[in-house]
Amino acid sequence: MTQHSDETGTEQPTIHLMDDALASRVAAGEVVERPASVIKELVENSIDAGAHSVRVEIARGGVALIKVDDDGGGMSRVDLALCTKSHATSKITRFEDLYEQRSMGFRGEALPSIAAVSHMTISTRRARDVEGSCIISHGGEEEELRATGCSPGTHIEVRELFYNTPARRKFLKSTETENAHAEHQVRLHALAFPNMRFAFVNESGVAFDVAATQNPRQRIGEFFGQELAEKLLRLRPTLANGVHVTGFILPLNEARRNRRLQYIFLNGRPIEDKNILRAVRDGFGGFPTDLHPVFFLNLDIEPALVDVNVHPAKREVRFRRLSDVVSAVIESVAGTLTDHARDDRTSGKEPRFSTDPPPPPADHADSPADLGDAATRRHEAPPETEPPSATLPPLRLVNDPEQQELELPPAEKTSRTAEPKAAADFPFRFWGLLPDRFAVFENSEGLVVLSATAARERIIFEQLVGQHKQPVMTQQLLSPVFTELDARDAAVVKELLPLFTRAGFRVGLFGAKTLRVEGVPGFLKLDEVDVFVADMIKTFSVGEVRLKRTRDPFELFAGRIAISCARREDTSAWLQNPLQLLHELLRCDIPYCTPRGKPTMIPLPLSEVKRRFQAL
Repeated sequence: MTQHSDETGTEQPTIHLMDDALASRVAAGEVVERPASVIKELVENSIDAGAHSVRVEIARGGVALIKVDDDGGGMSRVDLALCTKSHATSKITRFEDLYEQRSMGFRGEALPSIAAVSHMTISTRRARDVEGSCIISHGGEEEELRATGCSPGTHIEVRELFYNTPARRKFLKSTETENAHAEHQVRLHALAFPNMRFAFVNESGVAFDVAATQNPRQRIGEFFGQELAEKLLRLRPTLANGVHVTGFILPLNEARRNRRLQYIFLNGRPIEDKNILRAVRDGFGGFPTDLHPVFFLNLDIEPALVDVNVHPAKREVRFRRLSDVVSAVIESVAGTLTDHARDDRTSGKEPRFSTDPPPPPADHADSPADLGDAATRRHEAPPETEPPSATLPPLRLVNDPEQQELELPPAEKTSRTAEPKAAADFPFRFWGLLPDRFAVFENSEGLVVLSATAARERIIFEQLVGQHKQPVMTQQLLSPVFTELDARDAAVVKELLPLFTRAGFRVGLFGAKTLRVEGVPGFLKLDEVDVFVADMIKTFSVGEVRLKRTRDPFELFAGRIAISCARREDTSAWLQNPLQLLHELLRCDIPYCTPRGKPTMIPLPLSEVKRRFQAL
């Protein structure tokens, strides 16, 4: 650290205190990233004030003007004089309040930070007051408080944002991009609080004006279309360990190729959290890696169990018991899909299978990511079309000149006879084999490449977890197989024994350090049973996979069995009859991916082939 001296030789300190104006601008940099940040803070204040209606108006992407009007409780003259002071807040009176927050905003930094980098005017009136009050600030320098006439509530105008911090303005995007971010921010709050009216206005006019409703599905439909809203499955409400999960999801066949329709609201606060995203995918029991589920997730959590004070803009939170939150989300999603499948079976509906899920609607830019110049792209994308039904037809061999129907095992014939609706107009025709376990088929949309290993992984998994359809039969070994255990594996083995039994293994301890295996599931082809069992125990003992972190330990256990068995099987035997393998795969509840989310088959639509050749 360099020291300085004045003319008298007195040493001057290098460290000094920033003046209030400079400190306010530095603080503003943490809270006010762009115009959408200002809108977020002001709308959250309106929600905390008990507003029933919020109207947001912007000009030039929010740089020239941001105007937020609400009909909330308003402020007294004394409160208005304090609200723009740094650290002023009505939400916290003691340290413990930080960990019991139920309000949207609480730091006491938003208004002073916004005022420091703009010309701001606040007018407010309580319903019981005869007149309102107004205060004007220029870069944090306030004019004298004065009386004004205004409707009950609070009305805030922010003009010339970042006028005194030009470096910050240089980092803003185009007006169209900032418009899109601002609109997205208001939509987030409108989705989180359907019981409130929200309006958003820009230079082009009223972008949306949605009335208050008690039906969240209606609010979703107003933004993303009634067709999507009607397909939504209401999540099975789940309450466990202080975590309450509600909301909506779309079935797997409605998955999208981006994350734009993924919304998480924590106690009404829009948040981003990778752990919850992963929990939703896990609730599906596996998800294709290049596709993304659609969901609108509401989490109501005891305030003491979550820390919302870890991010200046409050986009990220820290859960005190993350495992409880993840388990509740997985349980809710999985339970909903189970109920949906049961309802379909009861009503006699056939599940729809599509190897190429429909693209997301092109007329909505609903995520901060890639919003860019979304306004100019909205009218260029083709409308979404309904995918054709892909239920399994009678399979026929292409290389058979007489086009004879595929000969199925007796059990399959019986099933098809009992369920005549299983036939449909979506044929798969076998073309040939590629090296390294791949089969190529043709359907009405193009080509489909099937991975035999991945297909077997999904089939084995569903045979294990779907025992309500057909119980797993145990095949008795000619002679028991013994596996020596490490002393460190004892606790893990005790956990795994009932899971092995449920999966169709006949196992038990033989002494303190030896596992005796007398039978295996009948549909598994295992040459080295002792090696397989030892590998399974090792998988769960070395910490690679933890059973206690999952909603259903058996599903995780079955997934590991499926992975291990599929890798050990001789896939060439299955590829001798690829149509039979495809038939078994399409009978699965989720045929598109393995339990780990890896694809089982990859489509190459004819439209993609044409597109690539036209590009030459």
